[in-house]
Amino acid sequence: MDRRSWLPEDLRAYHRGVLLRLLTEQGSLTRRDLAKASGLSIPTVASIVGELVAARDVTEAVPRADGVAPRGPRAALLTVARHTHAVLGVDICANRIRAGLCDLSGVVSEVVSVPAPRATAESLLDRAVEAVRPLIASAGDRLIGVGVAVPGPVDPDGRRSLLALPLGWRDVPVAERFETAFAVPAVVEYNVRAMAVAEARYGLGVRAENLLYVHLGEGLGIAFVVDGRPFRPGAHGVSELGHHRVADGGPTCSCGAVGCLEALLGDGYLRRRIRDAAAESPHLARLVRRRLPVLELLDIAVQAGDGPAAQILDDVVTHLSTAVGMSVNLLSPSRVALGGELALAPKEVLDRIVEASRAKVSQVLRDLVGIERSAIGRYPGLLGAGTVALDRLFYRDQPPLAAPRRPPARVGS
Repeated sequence: MDRRSWLPEDLRAYHRGVLLRLLTEQGSLTRRDLAKASGLSIPTVASIVGELVAARDVTEAVPRADGVAPRGPRAALLTVARHTHAVLGVDICANRIRAGLCDLSGVVSEVVSVPAPRATAESLLDRAVEAVRPLIASAGDRLIGVGVAVPGPVDPDGRRSLLALPLGWRDVPVAERFETAFAVPAVVEYNVRAMAVAEARYGLGVRAENLLYVHLGEGLGIAFVVDGRPFRPGAHGVSELGHHRVADGGPTCSCGAVGCLEALLGDGYLRRRIRDAAAESPHLARLVRRRLPVLELLDIAVQAGDGPAAQILDDVVTHLSTAVGMSVNLLSPSRVALGGELALAPKEVLDRIVEASRAKVSQVLRDLVGIERSAIGRYPGLLGAGTVALDRLFYRDQPPLAAPRRPPARVGS
């Protein structure tokens, strides 16, 4: 990746983020421990730690001696003050807006959820802003910024939603709306990539070299994290695996095509299939009235011997395993996290999806990759949005991006 020249303030902020990240992930450490783990000199570590302690980002305490005290002073242990700062995470989907506060350790609290009726981008953002005002007030001076997760690609600076098909958005200034409302910095990110970053920080990706996150929800999406950093495809900014065509028929996708994975696996289409099948299946008819999650509903029906439900579930397993297997063969991850509806799937259904996916992975890779249920809890989009905000606004431990290159001047022009 291209980088612009390191400026002193860039280097200082980067080193600050490295030390904060080490304290967050490894727990309490001494200054000497930090120097060893980061590769920085002890004077540099001491200088940055002094600033962090003064800003109350880090606390220090001298541990009690056990038994005979060693000669000389004991080294102070440094700890991130996890509750002194918070970010607001906002997850905007086609049918709801969910928001909550995230502390420095990724703990989500004070979650609110409101319906998101079909509306203009301006109206939907206004609704989101009003919904989160109580959280902003609750955070008070602890609030350092806002992270917003949206479906579809965003600009490289994390300011605008470039194309969100489920929302009908194109080039919407999301970050600016929250900054204007609350006078704190905001960042916007593709929702599945934000979830993948959260999984890398707090879930299956902890200490993993790389991670593939597969999300099934309103659509089907994937994101890839390498060495803790999200991979951003160049031409479009996100992977469009969900719009890979696997059937000649089926529902029309939001992209306008027919037979896309996303359309065939979407909650709306699967519920329509289940309702149609319920006309000939008394067992399915009873389950439909209970409004269960789709995969749970199908699993219950299949366990009861329902033939139509078994056919629908077979199709789901076939299409999902195709998506997972193809992604693994292409990206060669060490771990795969199955998120969204897959994280909530019954064990029998998840086992079938994992087994079918592994069968479609190259034999060369099959024993090298782990495919498991996501481990980041009930609010992956919300936590993802908060995690991206923490990365950009608090840790800031990513090297600065290059400024856009100008084309070389023509000789003689």
